[in-house]
Amino acid sequence: MNGGRMVDAQRLEDAERLRSQVLGTHDLFMDEEAEGGAIKISENVIAAVVRKYTLEVDGVVRFASGSIVGGIAGMIAKRSYESSMVIDLDEDAVNISITLVFRFGVRIPDVAQAVQEVVRLRVEEFTGKHVSRVNVLVHDLEDASPSRKGDDVGAR
Repeated sequence: MNGGRMVDAQRLEDAERLRSQVLGTHDLFMDEEAEGGAIKISENVIAAVVRKYTLEVDGVVRFASGSIVGGIAGMIAKRSYESSMVIDLDEDAVNISITLVFRFGVRIPDVAQAVQEVVRLRVEEFTGKHVSRVNVLVHDLEDASPSRKGDDVGAR
């Protein structure tokens, strides 16, 4: 009877692998086997943690998109991290690369380091996996609030 459970577990793993190949998503990574079964965490979970806490760092405006179409899709779609975030899952660690737009006027190294620290801390806290690298690519700078024509004239 135990052999039936092993076959079912293998079928589940095969189905998950096929799902990731068909959908083009990366597979899940597995934590240590627990007595009650395996614990699996999707890349989407890690991406959600990275997205939430990165956007809370003062000086980060948004995640960068690869194109105008990507930017529009990012505004419409709930999950737009694919073009601006890469999550590499090793057996023992997680490597994360993110492409961001910072607020004009911030000290870029300070904001980037704050992003690295918060991402590392929160991903490790929520997943229990070691984060070995957090690469931050600053794609662009934007004013916090876009100025309208004529606002600068006579403002002083």
